[in-house]
Amino acid sequence: MHKKILFLLGIAILAILLISYFIPLTIDQGSNFVVKDSLLGVIIFHNPFILGLYILAGIALIIR
Repeated sequence: MHKKILFLLGIAILAILLISYFIPLTIDQGSNFVVKDSLLGVIIFHNPFILGLYILAGIALIIR
């Protein structure tokens, strides 16, 4: 039962990362500009190392 919960948690982490790529957000808006980003960019702070850590955590939970 414990391994099944970890497996589902790993799948959920990877699914959230995948889905958040397609969700657009308006970050800042001024009189003559609009800054748009994806939810994934906000979650990982546009840092590939943080994205890698999230992916490694998800994969580690899946293979446990």
